[in-house]
Amino acid sequence: MVLLAVAQILVVFDTTVFAVGLPLIQHDRELSFSGLTWLLSAYSVCFAALPVLAGALGRAYGHRRVLMGGFALSSLAAAAPALSSDAPVLLASRAVQGVAAAVITAGALALIDATHPEGRGRDRALNVHFAVVACATPAVLLPCTLLLDTVDTENTVFWVQAVAGLVLLALTPVALAETAPVPAARARLSGAALAVVPLGFLAWFADWLGGRSVSVTTVVVIAVGAAVLPSVLGLVWRGERVPSLLSRDRAAFGAYTVVALLAAGLAGVVLVLTFALQLLGGLSPMQVGWALLPAVAGVVAGSAVLPRLAARLGLAGTVAGACVVAAGGFVLLSLPGAGYGFGAVQLPLLLVASGCGVLALPAGFARSGSGALPRALNSSRQLGAGLGTSLFVGVITVTEQHTTATALRGPAEYKAVLAAEVRHCFDLGTALCLAAALVALLALPSRTARTTHPAPGLSGGAPAGTAGSPGSSAP
Repeated sequence: MVLLAVAQILVVFDTTVFAVGLPLIQHDRELSFSGLTWLLSAYSVCFAALPVLAGALGRAYGHRRVLMGGFALSSLAAAAPALSSDAPVLLASRAVQGVAAAVITAGALALIDATHPEGRGRDRALNVHFAVVACATPAVLLPCTLLLDTVDTENTVFWVQAVAGLVLLALTPVALAETAPVPAARARLSGAALAVVPLGFLAWFADWLGGRSVSVTTVVVIAVGAAVLPSVLGLVWRGERVPSLLSRDRAAFGAYTVVALLAAGLAGVVLVLTFALQLLGGLSPMQVGWALLPAVAGVVAGSAVLPRLAARLGLAGTVAGACVVAAGGFVLLSLPGAGYGFGAVQLPLLLVASGCGVLALPAGFARSGSGALPRALNSSRQLGAGLGTSLFVGVITVTEQHTTATALRGPAEYKAVLAAEVRHCFDLGTALCLAAALVALLALPSRTARTTHPAPGLSGGAPAGTAGSPGSSAP
């Protein structure tokens, strides 16, 4: 269990240290701003596109074997840019690193499911895993900034990543047993491979919006519309034959959509604040790490309080309320007079993180007898984080284009224009969280029913008491 948690932390460390170290990388590699966005986009597209295929490979060939392949890829991708300073090598390594992250993330959860028997032990392990995933990004920021402050070149960071991957690769056969491959699963690999196309297209399209200088309003409308549409169709088409699956399983679809939207918002706020605190707040990378650390407390508090509230108030109202709290944090960050100093971001960040405690929602909300829900929730979180990175990178690209195209007369005016444009990123975060709240109210059950005898359902693992799961009142 510890090794799998460390594996997840390695993935988060890679994304976080790269985001914080972008100014250093830009200076040493002499990259343009568009070059930096390509580096972020290559990773996020690959990471978002591969959760389904990575899980299918694990079922076909053994999850431990595939996880070890992810560690090997991660080490290789980290070592390549340390050995070569060419920009194309760095770009290719980020794409491979995204593939490795997708494989590691999917394999870690699958091995938790396989190595823990059904019951409280598995629930506890899943709770720990989701809590680690939700808290990892803000928690890893401080160690990342400490590392960046002590090194003279980004190559040292790449070597640290490579060595960490090799250590985990060596420990995996000792600490984890191999799962039995399922020969029949190999026949379904082609179908899983096809899932790469739409998922990758979504991530690419999110990045394309920024590359074409599409307005932030358009980005918001597309993101919110795509999120709310499945839940609305599930209500409108209820009772019809063809879309009956969408109607019966709208609670499961809703749960996955909410997780994806909140993951996108959390990934986005950390990414944007990393830039804003340095460029607008004048903070050093070390100070940025300390400034974002309280987000861990927010996620932990949210994940501790939400289950109790859900038991009393119902799942839909509780999750929607959490999403509104997160939206409130984004609103505070987007106000015209909002500052981006150390103290100014603490309250908004705590609100966003507390609302995103839904990402660490304990496994007690799910049918403990079905592994489909935890895997699907993890895939949704993975897809959401990748899409969120692409969306916010797109908005940042528009911001940089507008700022560069504006005639400025000094650093003060530059910061004023940049601050106004950065607020559009937080407007996007507000829209994502409010869309998640709407989806929760439309799709999730108003009451949470408990069940001790799970039975297979169409949802493949919806939260207990939701449509398509035991205790559901839906047809």
